[in-house]
Amino acid sequence: MATAVLAAFVLAGCSAQAGPQGEAARPADAGTAQPQAGKPSSAPPGYTFRLPMAVYSYTADEYATIEAAEQVLAKRCMAGYSLAYRPPEHGAAAPGVDRRYGLSEQDATLAPGYRLPPSPPPAQDAELSKEQISVLYGRRAAEGRTGPLEHGGKAIPEEGCLGRSILDFRKDYDHPEAVETARQISSQSYQDSLARPEVQALFQKWSACMKEKGYAYASPMDPPAVAKFQNGPVTDEEKATAQTDVACKARTDLLNSWFAVESEIQQAKIAAAAKVLQELRELHVKKVAAARTILTEG
Repeated sequence: MATAVLAAFVLAGCSAQAGPQGEAARPADAGTAQPQAGKPSSAPPGYTFRLPMAVYSYTADEYATIEAAEQVLAKRCMAGYSLAYRPPEHGAAAPGVDRRYGLSEQDATLAPGYRLPPSPPPAQDAELSKEQISVLYGRRAAEGRTGPLEHGGKAIPEEGCLGRSILDFRKDYDHPEAVETARQISSQSYQDSLARPEVQALFQKWSACMKEKGYAYASPMDPPAVAKFQNGPVTDEEKATAQTDVACKARTDLLNSWFAVESEIQQAKIAAAAKVLQELRELHVKKVAAARTILTEG
């Protein structure tokens, strides 16, 4: 019997509205946020998921619902080859990391210093046979073998049952133009916010606060980029810097103020692209509803 890690597929149009510093909580169809089949996360949402663009994104729980539905479709596909398949259990989405504006107090509780918290172990296939793995993953499980893929005289999709299920479920809800618009707004609003005088003034206040404690950083984006804070063991210096960083953000109200500035920028951009973004939102709602129906039917 073999054990294989479930494949991670990136859905077209499902990208996180993360800032340049790391992950935003979970993926979504253009934004990072993720209608709720699993239990909603008890953690308060990060700034990314409260920005105006989050409305046009999947919440973490919505995204988890879609992934679970894809697994059910893969199970149905496997049955077509007379193979059993038990998808991973569908549970609540785990809280993620939101570093859009750098380290926050909430994020700092997840891991020491500036490191990202360890990822939970991936769901694993429960004692799948070689035949099950071959049909589930297709060419990726073929170990370099060429030629047609088949099981029991029936052709196996190149992407396998899981990949084919993801692609088939996606196609009725694709809207590349809207996805690209959403991505551009999310990215450009962040860049535009950096150039706003209000945000630059906040950075100066934060920098002065850090200097009072003996740290010379011009921007809250600087400490996480320090090489020694990215590699090797977490040191007392890194922990102290991160704690001071968070304290100075609180003292200057940097995070809330920066969030307010970027929210204003996004609202203007959303107004200019309202029609295509509404089309995207409607597709999201339909896709999640379809995913819930699949889960109900099993």
